[in-house]
Amino acid sequence: MHFKGLDKLKEKLPKYLGWRVVEIGLLILLGFSIALTLMLFIDSVTRIFPHMTVLVLIEPILPALGVFLCEIIAFRSIWGVWQNRDRYVAEFGELAYQKAIPRGVFGISWIFAICIHIYIPIDTLPAGTPVNPITTLLCRSLISFLGIPVGLDFTIRIVLSLFIVIIGLLTIRSALLTFGFDYMALVYLYYPAESQIQKHEIYSVIRHPTYFGLLSIAMGGLWLRFSVYSLLLFFMFLFGLLAHIYFVEEKELQDRFGESFIEYQQNVPALYIRLRDLRIYIRFLTKRDTE
Repeated sequence: MHFKGLDKLKEKLPKYLGWRVVEIGLLILLGFSIALTLMLFIDSVTRIFPHMTVLVLIEPILPALGVFLCEIIAFRSIWGVWQNRDRYVAEFGELAYQKAIPRGVFGISWIFAICIHIYIPIDTLPAGTPVNPITTLLCRSLISFLGIPVGLDFTIRIVLSLFIVIIGLLTIRSALLTFGFDYMALVYLYYPAESQIQKHEIYSVIRHPTYFGLLSIAMGGLWLRFSVYSLLLFFMFLFGLLAHIYFVEEKELQDRFGESFIEYQQNVPALYIRLRDLRIYIRFLTKRDTE
């Protein structure tokens, strides 16, 4: 089976041809494992050291601190792909992208971990139950405060979560099939002369369909837990993504396309679909190749 853009991506990564592509997979697994372990440790550190009064007092804010730390590491790693581009191109020439990709892949693996962390119930970690009662309260489903039975509460949350996750996965799938592996892996960033301006109709609806798909998967975690923590962690994830979009990725596009891109920003949403555009978006999701 031929996958669009895969040949161009392989061409830019000669070091990782054949079995050596496993190295990228291992790097993703390593980064994901480190990030998720770090966040879960910070979540439960008070339960490991319950006699440390300071930790008990700040336990309710520890999950947010853990995510904030991981977001800094993740986006700093990804931003390096942009910031080091000119230096890498000058130093490594045609191998510049290959030099940058491990750093970007490692950062992306941390983003995946932050997204999955939203799904994890903080009050039922293996280290034990929370020490501070405020932590337990913040973990509770907000729907339960309405007096809705536990079974119905869980059913509502899991149905909404599954629906949103499916939308997210379909969006990422459609983006991959439509734009190709090379475009999704940002090959154009290091080789602009080889890139093509994307004129697909989905870009008249939303500026970043792939990020919208990723955000939808994170939102699935928000609805699955639907607690104060899941809301907080989701919005932290959202703000980190917006910071990357506005201050890194779209800054590059503004420099490249000038006023035309600024006007485009003003007319098309970055990460949400307007009701009037739902038909175009659904068409994007349901066609195998929408070029």
